Amino acid sequence: MRNNKHILFITIFLLSNIFQLTIIAQQFTLVADNFNPIVTAIPPSGYSGATWVDYNNDNHLDLFINNSQIFKNTGNGTFISLNTNIGDGTTLSSDGGNGNSWADVDNDGDLDVYISGVISYLYLNEGNDSFSRVTVGDISNGFGNRGWSCAFGDYDNDGLIDLAITHPAGFVGSALVNHLLKNNGEGSFSKISNNGISTGFQPYTVGTWSDFDNDGDLDYSVGSGPANGTNAADFFYKNNLTESGEASFERIQPQGPGTDLRDGQVWNWIDYDNDGDLDVYITNWGGNHTPNGLPNDLYRNDNGSYTKITLGEIVQTSRVSLASVWSDFDNDGDLDCYVSNDRNDSDSFYKNNGDGTFTSLSNNEVGVLTTTNKRSASAGDYDNDGKIDLITVGSNSISLFKNNTQNDNNWTFFRLGGKVSNRAGIGAKVRLKAEIFGQSFWQMREVSAQNSFNSHNDLRVHFGLGDAPVIDSLIIEWPSGQVDIKTDFHVNDFWVATEGESITAIVTNVEDIQKIPTKLSLEQNYPNPFNPSTVISYQLSAFSQVSLKIFDVLSNEVSNLVNSQQSAGAYKVAFNADNLPSGIYFYQLQAGNSLITKKMSLLK
Repeated sequence: MRNNKHILFITIFLLSNIFQLTIIAQQFTLVADNFNPIVTAIPPSGYSGATWVDYNNDNHLDLFINNSQIFKNTGNGTFISLNTNIGDGTTLSSDGGNGNSWADVDNDGDLDVYISGVISYLYLNEGNDSFSRVTVGDISNGFGNRGWSCAFGDYDNDGLIDLAITHPAGFVGSALVNHLLKNNGEGSFSKISNNGISTGFQPYTVGTWSDFDNDGDLDYSVGSGPANGTNAADFFYKNNLTESGEASFERIQPQGPGTDLRDGQVWNWIDYDNDGDLDVYITNWGGNHTPNGLPNDLYRNDNGSYTKITLGEIVQTSRVSLASVWSDFDNDGDLDCYVSNDRNDSDSFYKNNGDGTFTSLSNNEVGVLTTTNKRSASAGDYDNDGKIDLITVGSNSISLFKNNTQNDNNWTFFRLGGKVSNRAGIGAKVRLKAEIFGQSFWQMREVSAQNSFNSHNDLRVHFGLGDAPVIDSLIIEWPSGQVDIKTDFHVNDFWVATEGESITAIVTNVEDIQKIPTKLSLEQNYPNPFNPSTVISYQLSAFSQVSLKIFDVLSNEVSNLVNSQQSAGAYKVAFNADNLPSGIYFYQLQAGNSLITKKMSLLK
């Protein structure tokens, strides 16, 4: 039944998807404020990762850089530097490592971090800017789990996030196979051997979890760039959980992505052509092959077969490439691509033209293409203005780029909260339909905790919406198999989607949050009367357990919109009454011991 739904969704996408051709100027500004600790931080040594992540749940993106520190976002685009103590006299930065991946390992509502390197450790988020290193079980063997990159993903769909670590033979001590650690719950992990992934000695680079075949389980791909003047095929493993009922992996070699010889680094699975399936872009280091490196590889997914794209600078420019960062930087409804290049070569930026082609932008056009060696990069909207910003990191530079693109394009964000699925929603697919520049089509994103070089982008799901005044439809396919479908959202807001329950808008725009509300309040819904959708707004003056319910005139509960803990702030919740008859209804907000009830009218 699930596969039939996927076929239906993809058929709809193929019939309705029309590409936007308008070229819109794109511009970033390098942040040079010496009072910003990111600007003045000492660059990390080696090939270190960088990730935008909201580790303290205040709806502002913080920044973690391996071998450096956490930069805590205090709002209004400002940061403070934290050398976060982990309780044994050391800090997250002193255990440094190359790669990092963030997920809610213990499903307690905040994000934990794994750091991979010559020693590799898991750190649990204890709140109040503190982390504790896990010191028991298979996951505590720091030297035995040494590796290059790490990636969280729930490969067996049990609601507990698992971990894969790549080991680059010849680069971080004596050779080991890759590591696969299964989350048993209660903070316990078991190392799984003979699983298909943990076999053979290769110079494995960055591993990525993605449900490439849309069958409901996470598959695994990993680059194996030799970086020694030779080419090799990368490694691609299909998960047989859906087919057999048991999670197991077999190496497959799909024509093109799995067979072409390269110096592969990062496999990035993205839907660049908005047709509902995942295409793949693979960066090549290739520094010893030619003076200018190797071109990167882009393969279009055509219903399970892959067509190699051979035209355009995105696949023809030779560079020594590491990270690729895909995001809709100009909010026009399709994914653009930034590529970090090593060896002090110019970076690359490719604007998606909306017709399957890309335009390579110069630094004068985009402002982000410096010539310092770049290794890692991460995309995220750190100032909550709806435009995706960029951090880039190399051995001699940390560069923070604010997105100052001048257009009126709309946008939206969704932060996922799993209930049966893992709490951070990693592995979920989010599909959105809107009418953009006169054409109605679907976009799709997959939540990933490793989609750059040794790092990943913000876990919030972002869509550019062009001139769309509303979001027509939203489909969230959770790893558990739960499918949530919602319609009629307003644009330019940040939403929290809770699996099987509610979608709540939280006001996070800097200009909308001047101070913490002084009291609990519940506003009159708007519009009122309504048909069939309305928005309910409320404010919390303190962290509380919150419920928001709808009742009919006989006091029967007809909808439970919110049931979660929430921080102080302003919130908006969309309510759709498609399945209810006309009449008077009541909505009731409970926060802690306080209760407020208001009346609303549904007229059909």
